[in-house]
Amino acid sequence: MGRFVIVCGGTGGHLAPGVAMAQELTARGHTCTLILSEKEVDSRLVKKYPEFPVVRSPGSGFSMRPRGFVRFLSGVLRAIFFALRWYRDERPDAVLAFGGFLATAYVLAASSHDIPIFLHEANRKPGKAIRFLARFADRVYLPHDVSLRALWMFGAKHIGFPIRRDVRHLPKEMVRQSLGFPRHAKLLVVFGGSQGAVVLNEWAEQHLESLTSDGIHLIVITGPGKGEEVSHTRVSESGEAVTARFLPFADYMGSLLSAADLVVSRAGAGSIAEITECLAPAVLIPYPYSADQHQQENAAYLERKGGCLLLPQSDMKGLYREVLDLIFNDWLLSRMRGNLRALQRGNEAAHIADDMERILIRLRGEREAPESLSREEEEAEVRA
Repeated sequence: MGRFVIVCGGTGGHLAPGVAMAQELTARGHTCTLILSEKEVDSRLVKKYPEFPVVRSPGSGFSMRPRGFVRFLSGVLRAIFFALRWYRDERPDAVLAFGGFLATAYVLAASSHDIPIFLHEANRKPGKAIRFLARFADRVYLPHDVSLRALWMFGAKHIGFPIRRDVRHLPKEMVRQSLGFPRHAKLLVVFGGSQGAVVLNEWAEQHLESLTSDGIHLIVITGPGKGEEVSHTRVSESGEAVTARFLPFADYMGSLLSAADLVVSRAGAGSIAEITECLAPAVLIPYPYSADQHQQENAAYLERKGGCLLLPQSDMKGLYREVLDLIFNDWLLSRMRGNLRALQRGNEAAHIADDMERILIRLRGEREAPESLSREEEEAEVRA
């Protein structure tokens, strides 16, 4: 069995698929170590998965500002030296990286140690780290229908986003009961992910009275450090009690998304993958400052497939009307759920694990073949 290093720290969009791959590989008998950053978002999510060993790595996010760029370069150097020492002691069989500022250091260090390297790009517009590191990789996993000339020559394969085993579509009646919401009420779930949550939080607060007056229950995941847990109870125009909950963090996204009639979210690849898995129709508002505008590309693709409505942040004034038009249109919501179901491609974590195992077997064979030949030559010389 193999020893895998999974570099997935920095954002929830990297950590969640890293955990999914650790779950799949561990179930097959492999051992996995997660390489995380020192950010709070990593600490929050990984607490739910104490079964996986974790290594906290130095490093700093990329920035074009002079001071930020110096911090980034300094962090990369510190992380490279840290990784070199760690690889020397642990001797892993393979490295799987999901992009971000930690990936650069750990992939470069793995290349110097001749450790097989696998990269996964979740966004429909590959980031700087993946574009740079692809030349060192034995395999680059890209989203379906993404084709880039710069990557095809580096062993690209089209595989989707690996989903954690605890994020699955569940019967709405069951999760509504567990969450304490009426079975036939309308439920809106709002979350901004690890970036860009503030704008969505403010919108939810500003429209709290109007939403609850219209009979719409509300759950808002505000994000770590963006407020305390708060619950409000209002009376709708029809005289029914309506609940609004603001939560800094929730580790049961599968239940929340399965219970929702409609989701308002940013357009990170991880959010879209979980929305698709849980069949949750959505209004996606791409974070306008995302690197290379990748969230815009993600949301545009899902809208073309009929699984969401894309609304630019510049048009946020129209969000309330869009929510009302969608959440009470049961026919359209059903159509969107059907479109999301058509996008599901099975267990992507298993597909990735299958491919990595095949490649590692081939690489081991290639490395052992010259050694076998040299022993045969030595024996021939002895006989001579």
